[in-house]
Amino acid sequence: MCGSPFFLVFIGVRNMIPQWQDWPGFDFIFFDCDSTLSAIEGIDELARQKGKFNEVKKLTDAAMDGEVHLQSVYDYRLQLLNPTRSEIKELVQSYREAVVPDAEGVISALQFLGKEVFIISGGLLAAVRPFGVGLGIPAQNIRAVDVHYNNLSGQWWDYQQDLWGQRPDVNYMNPEITPLIETQGKTQVIRELLGDHPRRAMLIGDGVSDLVARSVVDLLVGFGGVISRQRVAHEADVFIKVNSLAPVLPLALSHQEHAKLINPTHQAILQKGLSMMAGNEVFFNKSF
Repeated sequence: MCGSPFFLVFIGVRNMIPQWQDWPGFDFIFFDCDSTLSAIEGIDELARQKGKFNEVKKLTDAAMDGEVHLQSVYDYRLQLLNPTRSEIKELVQSYREAVVPDAEGVISALQFLGKEVFIISGGLLAAVRPFGVGLGIPAQNIRAVDVHYNNLSGQWWDYQQDLWGQRPDVNYMNPEITPLIETQGKTQVIRELLGDHPRRAMLIGDGVSDLVARSVVDLLVGFGGVISRQRVAHEADVFIKVNSLAPVLPLALSHQEHAKLINPTHQAILQKGLSMMAGNEVFFNKSF
């Protein structure tokens, strides 16, 4: 990997990158969760359980495609479903069962090289955080939407159900006040995490809320392996159309960092990502 295969791959795909061997790599890697790290949309899975999948999915798709503002449908969907705390926590297993190929291996390789890896999601924190921790991401690096519950719902009189103030049968009441329920929210959260220090940042996601955050990152990678959204495919700096996160690894690294991946599993994922690029599974919408 110390020669120029990475450079040659990209010259073969797009003849617009004259000095790819000087690619500097990225320090902070931000992942979306739903339809990026996992192949499900958590809110849609809740709706499936409630028999309201089609109605809620239309709202989710409209928000992710940028047809409506996320904040206009966020609370409405949850009020419509009225989930309990236990139903939301059950989403953790659904996320795990639908994890996108190579997600865990890519995250492991990035962290081996000292990259800071985050999840920035409009999903529900009670499900997104344990899923992300299971992928190896520190809990403090996971941002999602916490919610409030109606403590007078369910069998409020049954104190034996209460486990450290976490009764499973209480119903959703409203979301916390957070920018992540807004279309522009990821921009604010990422800006705060980056702070004033110059760090090269990369964001991988499938929706318009990810596109909007392009102004605060150095590279916006659209992911279409689960759902290919036309606007994301056309406007992201780079677009991955294959159902694998392996291409994220070579995109995140400088050319010099390739040789530092001494773990055979990490090297295999790097090679897989490069092969997908050579097979035109990754498109560049801008020159670098």
